[in-house]
Amino acid sequence: MKITRAFRKAFQTVSAQKGGTLKFLAAEGALTLMCLAPLLFLTQRAPLKYLSALSALLWLLVKIPARVNSAAAMQDAVAGGRLFTLRLADPDRYLKKVLYGLTRLGMLVIWSAPLIAALLYAWEQYAGTEDGLTVLNMVYEFGGRDTKTGAVYVLLIFVALVLLAAGFHSGDRHALALEQKGLLKRKRLKVLRCRICSLAFLLPLIIAVIVTALRYAPLLNDLSGVMTGDVPKPSTQTSLIILGIGGLLTVPLIPLRSMVTAAFVAGLKE
Repeated sequence: MKITRAFRKAFQTVSAQKGGTLKFLAAEGALTLMCLAPLLFLTQRAPLKYLSALSALLWLLVKIPARVNSAAAMQDAVAGGRLFTLRLADPDRYLKKVLYGLTRLGMLVIWSAPLIAALLYAWEQYAGTEDGLTVLNMVYEFGGRDTKTGAVYVLLIFVALVLLAAGFHSGDRHALALEQKGLLKRKRLKVLRCRICSLAFLLPLIIAVIVTALRYAPLLNDLSGVMTGDVPKPSTQTSLIILGIGGLLTVPLIPLRSMVTAAFVAGLKE
């Protein structure tokens, strides 16, 4: 299966079921918000704020089985069936789906070890400083006495560690939906390349993030002025508007990105 073919198949599937795709997106979005709703308890005082832990429980017991169901629905759609069906709420093999979530969580923790170590190191460095200028000076030294270069290096390291943590498990739920346990064996790099290419569907959000970053980049040229308040900062409201527009334009493209992975994994089975 070529990545270009997976893209073409995804476009064909979604364009043939525009209404079903919108319903699918709405259902998945509503379910996600439901699982994240307990996080609102974080705005309350103890002991109510501890109820926010319900979000993790809901994610395991509701969201993960639902993700497996959505993978099955996408595989049906790729094979010529409908995308928005009762398959999204299929209770069959529920315990197996929950167990799948637990095993994936364990694997994710193992593969996230470098990322966790990097974040702990960064926090240790930050916690040991008295002000933000000291942190920026660390970035300055890390970039060979250039703050912008140091920031780029930090960003690239972070992206690489995130890909290491999550990227190599992309497509697992589709293999489970197809009941092909060893389907992705020695093919994970191919799936990872497909997932990276599918980032094209996040282009509006990526552009918004880049534009926002460019708005703040000149501040790195005068860190002392930033800390003293002599250098004017870009409008936070404008930055939030840019990011909001990018996010809104990206939402309709999310099903396409998932469908590309579904089509690619289905192609591996063929």
